Amino acid sequence: MAQNLILCQLCEKPKEIKWKCFNCDLVLCQKCVNKHSKFSGSEDHCIIDFKQVGTPKNLDIIRKFNLKNIKCGIHTEENCTLFCIDCKTPLCSFCVIESTHKNHNIDKLSVVYSNQLSELKDIQERIQQNLPDIRKSVRESDATSDNYHEVIERIIQREKELKERVTEEAAKLIEELDKLIIPSKGDFIEEKQKIQKVERKLTEANKEIDSALKSHQATSVLTTYGRVRKDFQLNMNSDNIPLEQKFTLIVPDSLSINFGSIKKCPILKVINTYETNLPVIRNLKSLQDGTLVCYFNKNDDDFYLSYSDEQGDKYIFKNELCVTSSTWPPTDMTVTDDDMILLTNGTDEIQCLNAYDENLKAFEWDDMDNEPGIHTFKLDGIHSFKDKILVGFEEYFHHIDDDHLEGTETKGVLIIYNEDHNELVSAFEENRYRLIKLGDSRGESVICIIFKLTRNINGDINIIFDNDIAVLDCNFKLKWRWTNFNHHHFLDIVTTSTGLVVVADGSSIKVLSIDGDFLTSIGKQDNILHVYCLHIDKSGQLLVGCKSETDESAKIHRVKILD
Repeated sequence: MAQNLILCQLCEKPKEIKWKCFNCDLVLCQKCVNKHSKFSGSEDHCIIDFKQVGTPKNLDIIRKFNLKNIKCGIHTEENCTLFCIDCKTPLCSFCVIESTHKNHNIDKLSVVYSNQLSELKDIQERIQQNLPDIRKSVRESDATSDNYHEVIERIIQREKELKERVTEEAAKLIEELDKLIIPSKGDFIEEKQKIQKVERKLTEANKEIDSALKSHQATSVLTTYGRVRKDFQLNMNSDNIPLEQKFTLIVPDSLSINFGSIKKCPILKVINTYETNLPVIRNLKSLQDGTLVCYFNKNDDDFYLSYSDEQGDKYIFKNELCVTSSTWPPTDMTVTDDDMILLTNGTDEIQCLNAYDENLKAFEWDDMDNEPGIHTFKLDGIHSFKDKILVGFEEYFHHIDDDHLEGTETKGVLIIYNEDHNELVSAFEENRYRLIKLGDSRGESVICIIFKLTRNINGDINIIFDNDIAVLDCNFKLKWRWTNFNHHHFLDIVTTSTGLVVVADGSSIKVLSIDGDFLTSIGKQDNILHVYCLHIDKSGQLLVGCKSETDESAKIHRVKILD
């Protein structure tokens, strides 16, 4: 059994120590503390529960008793009861009658102590409130610096691989990287050093104040207050010099004269997260007035169309309308410029809903005698812009006899030329459409199922098929193709006003350049989980619809893209 090795300093017996007298500097057992209280002059001694000596409450008590026993530096037999504001020093009653402090501002020591203690605590509280933001700024600038130097190292390594032929090109790229730092490399480094200096000063001051507030000596408060600055810069204003900037070096797959190129990576910031009253959001679009519209399933059979009402940090979806289909649930949705909501469902139907009339209609594309068992036409991804509608289609000819090949299929894009979306059906009746066939099962097919599609600022068509992204030019020729190597299927795609391609694969959101170069991603590290759909709202910000982990409240994250 462990032994108590601490002796009572009065009876000198190894009893349990209960108390400490700071005037006598003794540790006492319970029996001896009663004896001590009978000593002459012990009535005002500071006696504290030994186990509570270091607590903030008792530290204040100890310092107050200590305050009464501060000895005058000149009249050594006297205790200080006053404080010279001008000289910042404690005084005894004899000091004030001397010429040294004539006409000086004198106050009671206890009053000055209380005021300075309160102000020191307030300074520390403000430091502790602002220090995390300062440290975050330091981390962001460090991350930018680390990223900058990492890219520099890759450039230098690339330079070694290509040797003398590309030395001049390497210098040009480094110069280009320096120009991307806003406003300049020198100003950025100067700003970084400035915030690091502020961080060091605040950390030192916080440590010094903390030491004073934990001290038993009242003079620690008084001397610390005299040394600590009261005009700390507690926040950083770096509006003109962004502290978080990232870059990447894009290089070709093989060693060639093409040295590579520098691209600035966009920064994705989650600026708000909204709870919803839906278990999952399958698709998300905006009406002209900014109202969000989505479709979702309450169970395995029924799908509903609903409109949102923003309420603080919640999106409440209401005005539910059941979306019926003879065979399949909705696969994609688009909203036209005149607020017509169009849905596809993997059949030959395009369902059409006027957002204000709540009158759901279904139009079937009836080209080429769609005979059951012989010829099947399926519509998947859909996108509306100006006076056109793009629809991804699959056309199947099933095996019937020797004159038909089993499983022959064609993929392509259906363009509907439709100046009046209220008369969508007439676009088929009057042959105001065009089929663009992209490949069939007997040849080398470039495109599989066109699950989602949209357009970018150049008018190119961006397509999701399985776990690939493909971009077709205005002549429907393949410009580039990008594969998701983590084998997650892409679920949605949008493009920004600056040409970025943003795609969701369930586990994360990836951002590609307009040329198909991977730039950055966002996901679990920012608490974005189970991503189902993406949407660029009227303000140009990215909305991310996610499935609820509890099957109750799906989330919508609002993400600002800084590029």
